Amino acid sequence: MSVTVTRFAAPTASVNSWLVADDTSLIVIDVLRSSSEAAELADEVAASGKQLLAVVVTHGHPDHYIGLRTFAERFPHVPLLVATREIADDVTGFTSWMESVGWLDAEPTMKPRSTANPDGFDYGLIEVADRPELTLAQGAVLRLDTDWPAAEADHTTVVHVPAANAVLTSDLVYSGVHAWEGPQVTRDNIQSWLTALDALQERYGSDVTVHPGHGPQGDTTRYEEIRLYLHDFLAVTESATSREEALSEMIRRYPDHHQADFLLPLSIDFHVHT
Repeated sequence: MSVTVTRFAAPTASVNSWLVADDTSLIVIDVLRSSSEAAELADEVAASGKQLLAVVVTHGHPDHYIGLRTFAERFPHVPLLVATREIADDVTGFTSWMESVGWLDAEPTMKPRSTANPDGFDYGLIEVADRPELTLAQGAVLRLDTDWPAAEADHTTVVHVPAANAVLTSDLVYSGVHAWEGPQVTRDNIQSWLTALDALQERYGSDVTVHPGHGPQGDTTRYEEIRLYLHDFLAVTESATSREEALSEMIRRYPDHHQADFLLPLSIDFHVHT
């Protein structure tokens, strides 16, 4: 038996889905920010010829769950899972906020289903996993670890796949992509995020392959890269006299990072008020 972790990288928000598979089955971790990209991912799953056992959403940010309807329609008997009730609540809460500010206008079928909107998505389809692990058909285990502090998201799932020597860190790690530090990600959250990065290395060791929520996989130097980025973001946003100055300085320090036109300015706007 071989267990593989394959990246599906989407341009929108530079976000990843991960396909964890053995010889006959697979589990999808996160389903992207756009329905069109999720359809491409679903095509890849179908083309694999392997049995899709579950879809897991690691946390309640839309770039990880907007593809849920696509998967529910393509694979109607496959469970759509989160690891805890709190993550399910985060999904519905963030969705309501996005609808209120117009962020779902480009994805109208992911607006919540209601009497007034019968064509919306039924978020009640999201199930809470009944135990903190999932198993592929040939016995390999995916461990769903959720005891992380509120950081990039209020509640986060890290997926550990011992058979592949892999850790799927969700958005505790970004690689080569500006990190989301927008609404709800306070300076206290960022300090807790730094603490979580230390815990990742302590818990899973230094020899694993790190599969981030955004950007390519690599070794555990990925932890140090995002740690440095977060320290820089705190320093720049604390000292900047304007949003423009902070944006310019972060781009100067990280000229090759993706999402300088989306994730970064939204994060700057939340932390710099002049």
